[in-house]
Amino acid sequence: MFAIAGVASTVPDALHGGQNSFVAAYVCVRAILLVLYTRVYRSLELARPVAGWFILMFGVAVVDWLISLALPVPWKYVFWGIALFLEHVAPIRAWRLLRGMPVDPRHIPERFGLLVIIVLGEGVIGVVLGTAEVSWTVRSGAIAFGGFVTGAAIWWLYFDFLDAASVVTRNVRSGITFVYAHYFVAAGIAALGVGVKLAIFSAEPGQRYDHVGWMAAAGTAFCMAGLAAIQLATPPALVDVDVVLRLAVAASAGVLVALSGFLSPVVILWLLVALLVGQVVVELARHEQHTAVAGPL
Repeated sequence: MFAIAGVASTVPDALHGGQNSFVAAYVCVRAILLVLYTRVYRSLELARPVAGWFILMFGVAVVDWLISLALPVPWKYVFWGIALFLEHVAPIRAWRLLRGMPVDPRHIPERFGLLVIIVLGEGVIGVVLGTAEVSWTVRSGAIAFGGFVTGAAIWWLYFDFLDAASVVTRNVRSGITFVYAHYFVAAGIAALGVGVKLAIFSAEPGQRYDHVGWMAAAGTAFCMAGLAAIQLATPPALVDVDVVLRLAVAASAGVLVALSGFLSPVVILWLLVALLVGQVVVELARHEQHTAVAGPL
C-alpha cells in the first residue's frame, strides 16, 4: 500500500520529467507482488501453475520497466507499453489455469466491488472539493446534487440484482469479460467525477469551463457500456431489458458528448441523471422478475 501511494505521488509528473521516479515506484509495487507469488509457488503446490505464470509475465515486465530507465523519450514509452501489454494479457492464460482448482467464487467479485466503491467515493470527494472552491449558488448546487445522484444511481445499478459470484466458475470467456470490463466501469466513473467537478467550476463567474459537459457524458458512456458487458458475463447472461437499457444509456451519453458544444454542463449532467435514474426505476419495477430468474442459481 505504501508503494502504491508512491506510484500515486509520481503520476502527475510521469510524463513531464518525472518518468524515472514513476518507474522506480511502479517497479517497487511489482517487486512486492513477485515476492508474494514466489511465496505461493513454494508453499502451495496446487497453485504453482498460476503463480509460476504470473512470476514469468510480471518478471519480464519488470525487466522492461528497468530497461526503460536508461532509455530516452520516446523509446522509454515504447518499453512502458510492452511492459503494460504483458501485464494486461497475463490474466487471460491464468484464468484457464484456474480450471480444476478450489477457487473461492466470492473473492474476485468482492475485490472488484471494493474497487468500484473506492472509485465512486473518489467521485463524491470530487463533488465536495468542487463545491468547496466555488460560491454556493442555485446553479452550482444543482450541479453538485446531480453529480451525487449519478454516483448513487451507478452504485445501485452495479450492486443490485447481480450474481457476480458465479462468474468465476462459469467459463473463461465470461471471467475475462468480467475482469476487463471493469476497466471501462472504473475509468468511466473517474471521468464522470472529474466532469462533475469541472461542471461545478463552470458555475463560477469568470471561469473558462463552458464546454466540459462532454467529460461527464463520456464517463457515463464508458461506465454503462462496461456494466452491460459485465451483465452479459454473469448468469443468466441474457440480452434482457437491463442490458438493452445499459447500452441505450451509453449510446445516449455518447450523443450528449457530440452535443456538449451546444449544451451547458448543467443541462448535460441532468440529462444523464434522468437516464440513470430512469434505469434504476425500471430495474426496481422488474425486481420480482430478477429474483425469479436468479433465485434457482
